[in-house]
Amino acid sequence: MDYAESHGTAHDAARGQGNWTFACVTFGCKVNQYETQAIREAWMRAGGSEVEDPAGADLVLVNSCAITSRAERDARNALTRMHRDSPSSLLVLTGCAARLVADFVPRRHAPVPRPDSVFVQERKEDLCREDVIAHLVQLSCQKRTDTRGVIVTPDVEATHWKDLRDRPYPAMQIERYKRVRPVLKVQDGCTHRCTYCIVPLTRGPHVSRRPEEVVAEARRLLQGHAEIMLSGVNLGQYGRDNRAFGDFWELVQRLEDELAPDFAGKRRIRISSLEPSQLDERGCSILAGTSLIAPHLHISLQHASSFVLKRMGRGHYSAETLTRALERLSKAWPVMGLGADIIVGFPGETPEDVDILCRFIEETPFTYAHVFPYSRRPGTAAAGFAGQVEKKEKALRAAQVRAVVADRARAFWQARSKDLDMALALDATEGHLVEGCVHAVDAFYTPCFISVASLQKLEEGAGRREFVRASAQGVCEKGVLVEI
Repeated sequence: MDYAESHGTAHDAARGQGNWTFACVTFGCKVNQYETQAIREAWMRAGGSEVEDPAGADLVLVNSCAITSRAERDARNALTRMHRDSPSSLLVLTGCAARLVADFVPRRHAPVPRPDSVFVQERKEDLCREDVIAHLVQLSCQKRTDTRGVIVTPDVEATHWKDLRDRPYPAMQIERYKRVRPVLKVQDGCTHRCTYCIVPLTRGPHVSRRPEEVVAEARRLLQGHAEIMLSGVNLGQYGRDNRAFGDFWELVQRLEDELAPDFAGKRRIRISSLEPSQLDERGCSILAGTSLIAPHLHISLQHASSFVLKRMGRGHYSAETLTRALERLSKAWPVMGLGADIIVGFPGETPEDVDILCRFIEETPFTYAHVFPYSRRPGTAAAGFAGQVEKKEKALRAAQVRAVVADRARAFWQARSKDLDMALALDATEGHLVEGCVHAVDAFYTPCFISVASLQKLEEGAGRREFVRASAQGVCEKGVLVEI
């Protein structure tokens, strides 16, 4: 679809329409958050003003997620709500659910409210193009003045991921970030095909960002933020599409070499999520020598039972190999924050498998974990597996594992509560987890809570641009209490 040709006057027309407003509604992962920010900045450059409430906005962006059926349902419910509350807004749907869910594709007799325009995942970057933005603004004006409404029918089936093996990295970048901790996207896509995961179908094959672009954007973001987070769909596949880029650890080393002279001790970079197989000797050696990377990793563990891992399509590691990897990592970082994603109730999982998982967590240095009951996802291999676990039983198993994780977390908080010099990056949310306090994290990703009264000692903007120095005062139900 060539908007420049098909709608050659759209850009000029939009410029003559005065100010326009937009709202962004984002579901899902940190990569989605990054992409929403890139679109937000492009729309602001094109003359748009963002409003918090979608009701009444000229354009509403819905950046959807499809990781679970519930995620799709959340986006579908949001569309229904926006049709009801803001019938004159132009609804623009993008993200992982845009292609997968038939209800989302505009049809003449759609059974549920439909968006006015759909940009499937591989076309999301088009939403940053000036001519496309101008066309959408023009359509929003048309919708407000035409009581029959506007339907833009995209050619959803025109491009398939199999045609995109040599696709370039999406042309999206950011200058700033709305949240306290900016996400820096360095990679997209995945070809691993875990049996429970729909992402390879929604995001397509892996593609990597040029390392010089990563370094340049990291420098920009670090100038205005105390910490940033490297993120991707599968960081373990960084560089596989272009060997000239090097692998992920070479990217980390380059960030250290080029940015540490200016930012070490004053800023930090956090790594969002790694595959267990990435914790090899070389990777741990690079982490041991870095002064810029936060001593905190999040591991895509999923399970510790070899039987369950193989059924998940994750037989490339085991509890034993991960234990050895964590021993290497502990030598690099004697003190560290270590998180994990865990799925329980996978088809065929037994109570004995859950016991194996719990023992593994007890014996390894995890400081927190996100525990998810398995969600049966249509379109994945595991959806058809025998041995599906009942919903009630999945909830019981998740509670069992979370109890073990909570014990590990509390032990770590207790150890951190003795630190009298913590370098904290603040969250903007007051009272979100602990009443009367603002959430912050230290280098180890320890959840810390500072009283609002204590924060009044700070200059405006502190904690976002630079670290707040604080001392631990004790442990609460949600983490560590600190004072400035």
